Amino acid sequence: MRFVLVLFAALLASPALAQPDGAPGIPPGMASRLAAERLSAIQPGLYSTGDKDSFTLQPCGRGKFLLRFSGASEHFVLTMDRSSLGTKLLKYDTGAMALRVSVWGGLTLYNLANPGGLPATRQGDAPPLPVLEVSGPELQTALNDEASHLSYMQKVALKFSADPAVLESDPETRGRAFDALTNAALGIERFLAQSPTSRKTLIKRINQVKVAEDGKPTISIVGQTLLVSFVPGEGHEGHASSLAIQQELGRLMAITAKDIAAK
Repeated sequence: MRFVLVLFAALLASPALAQPDGAPGIPPGMASRLAAERLSAIQPGLYSTGDKDSFTLQPCGRGKFLLRFSGASEHFVLTMDRSSLGTKLLKYDTGAMALRVSVWGGLTLYNLANPGGLPATRQGDAPPLPVLEVSGPELQTALNDEASHLSYMQKVALKFSADPAVLESDPETRGRAFDALTNAALGIERFLAQSPTSRKTLIKRINQVKVAEDGKPTISIVGQTLLVSFVPGEGHEGHASSLAIQQELGRLMAITAKDIAAK
């Protein structure tokens, strides 16, 4: 047994195993960091958490990823942060954690129902992302549909509209407007479900939702209109997620955690 331990210690002390940072031309610490990067590489694809959630994860450039849950149309843009021991954290645009990637590449999904996380297993490759192109009449129909849906499901009367320049733009820009619209409608539904205070305040403060182009993806209240801005040239990053819209509505309408807890 002592011989095995001595041999193991000798192997660890060998230059090939113990001093990867001593290779010519590699600064101290760099080789270790590169090795950790390879170990914790984020692998795109279709993932499953067993009988609960399944989702796709795809790169969208500049170290960001798109997360889409099965049965849903929304693509969440996730930003990567680094944590200890080579772990990577993928976060929503609200700052909340969506996925944790271990140093060995294992994924854990976090959501409200499972704050402690659910391990996710890769099932295969994700399908390619479609290019969404929408005609003017299709976008107008979507606007009417969202208003009807909120009226029927939430008993809230809101008019949905788009800036005339958006309706008259190219099909891909209208496609981005469609994404911004559907995210806004879902964010409003999330906000309404928070508490009775949320519902009462929203009904009092706004009576319509308008989608328009701007230099950054934001929402604001102008008069009694909720203005939803998007940036066509920035793809999925050019509009806020439904989670961010829910969060921003709470800020704009001063809905506190105490109000939500009183639900």
